[in-house]
Amino acid sequence: MEISIRELQHLRNYLNDEIGIFVEDEKLDNIYKRKLIKLLEKFEYKNFEDFFRDIMLKKSSILKQELINLFTVNETYFFREKYQFDTLINSVLPELDKKRAKKEIINILCAPVSTGEEIYSIAIMLLEEKELLKRRDFMLLGIDIDSNVIKKAKEGLFSKRSVHKLPIEIIDKYFTKEGEFYRIKEFIRKAVSLRVVNIMDRYSIKKLGMFDVIFSRNMLIYFDEKSKREVITTFYSIMKDEGYLFLGHAERIPKGVDLFQNLKIGESFVYKKITNS
Repeated sequence: MEISIRELQHLRNYLNDEIGIFVEDEKLDNIYKRKLIKLLEKFEYKNFEDFFRDIMLKKSSILKQELINLFTVNETYFFREKYQFDTLINSVLPELDKKRAKKEIINILCAPVSTGEEIYSIAIMLLEEKELLKRRDFMLLGIDIDSNVIKKAKEGLFSKRSVHKLPIEIIDKYFTKEGEFYRIKEFIRKAVSLRVVNIMDRYSIKKLGMFDVIFSRNMLIYFDEKSKREVITTFYSIMKDEGYLFLGHAERIPKGVDLFQNLKIGESFVYKKITNS
């Protein structure tokens, strides 16, 4: 089976509108074409035209989800860029704890959550810090458009690579060794919620509620400028007053989007919601 670069570009443009990801022509041809051919063969398509027609007509939600899974990137590990977690636990959450009403739950969103290392890292650090959990409740929610990674996150089984930055005492305390893998203990898995949600679907995102902190690290680097602006605007709309946004170390809010104040707290650059008075 052969897929032309023009056909790949049509699919790329569709995915860009649907999920915000933009893939360059070279990667389309050298990396994703082979993966796409395997997907078409799996679903017994004889040509690209029939496949693309069914995608556009939304003939199969399973087919569409597998296509999305094919194009999403999911590489992470526990305590990645740990200085950001330190800023969250030592500075941002204590500040929010003082400002929020006594019985108000502090809501934290990880978007995208990938295979769960980030949101479980936050849960572990909260448990290790202890004092914040004595004073109030926290809600931890992770979302991702990729159903495969949400499934893996719920299973909580991680490779040695995923836990390589964790101190041995943390591994012993919060994981059970299973052969060459490490399963995070059930009480941690029960402490977080995980859902398949498209970050570009504003209606679905707004149904999640309002958040005090949003972690969205290493996603915007795959988006074009238009999609970046849309996502940042969506985050603003679901963030409580004086809430905080954490981005990846190489990411910045696009110029001209004046919704957040850029602050340096500890070693981290963070973005605080600007509230209109």
